[in-house]
Amino acid sequence: MSPKLKTFLERGLSTIILLAILGGALWLNTPIAYGILICLLCNLTTWEWFNMLKRGSANRWLVLIGGIIYPWLQLAAVRCAAEGYGLPHPDLSFIGVPLFGLVLFSVTAFICELFCMDYRGKTAKDALSSVCRTVLAFIYPVWLFSFALWYINDQDSVNLLLWLILFTKMSDIWAYVSGVLLGGRFITRRFSPVVSPKKTWEGIIGSVIITLVCGALLAPVLLDEAVCTAAGIDCYVAVAIPLFFLAVAGDLAGSLIKRGLAVKDSGSLLPGIGGIFDLIDSPAFTISIITALGILGNAFL
Repeated sequence: MSPKLKTFLERGLSTIILLAILGGALWLNTPIAYGILICLLCNLTTWEWFNMLKRGSANRWLVLIGGIIYPWLQLAAVRCAAEGYGLPHPDLSFIGVPLFGLVLFSVTAFICELFCMDYRGKTAKDALSSVCRTVLAFIYPVWLFSFALWYINDQDSVNLLLWLILFTKMSDIWAYVSGVLLGGRFITRRFSPVVSPKKTWEGIIGSVIITLVCGALLAPVLLDEAVCTAAGIDCYVAVAIPLFFLAVAGDLAGSLIKRGLAVKDSGSLLPGIGGIFDLIDSPAFTISIITALGILGNAFL
């Protein structure tokens, strides 16, 4: 069996397993089921970050504690906001928890490094590098992906989240398939020769076409039909193409981090794919950007 075929079969098996897990959450069809799944994905990614970071290169224990606790606090805030529970401004918990979580984590990371400089002889260069990696390990992809929790309280939002995730991951899957079948046959230069040398232009071009078609076919199934009809094909293409390349950027960001940390895979939980980090790296970009645009849109309406 050739290495390419072996990797393709492993990826196929991992994809089937992931779809089965997603199918289980859809079958239960409750906010708690969706929320627990999202939090567990974030927690497993945090554990992979903990293992990827070398001792002394970052505050690994702060990354581990923050990355495990934060998603569950966000889930609790989302559910409290949905149920009311006498909160004077329940909608503020959606924005307040992410902001407070990021601010608290960042300030704590700096304080820890200041202590290490004063009492453990750490140099300013090492301390600065450590705090940057520590904060980055919290933000990407866990903090960004945790915005998926904002979508779990009603069915239309769940369907939008599902469409976003499927569209995002299809961009990666079809890029791999197109790259295996056509990569390097027409364009010798790689799409990302330094960050991800295996990505080809044929893979990206094939993926953008197939992903846009699949996304258009999924939209009437998952999204409100009236919205799809009103938006039209021109609006869909105008939104889907930037979303596609945002997903590619998210995937490349994960590759950049692994290359910078000198690790091949974030984990081995998903054969042919890597770890959970590799699963949520690109959705962290697309979900967080769509959420931010939604907040801005509501603010100006």
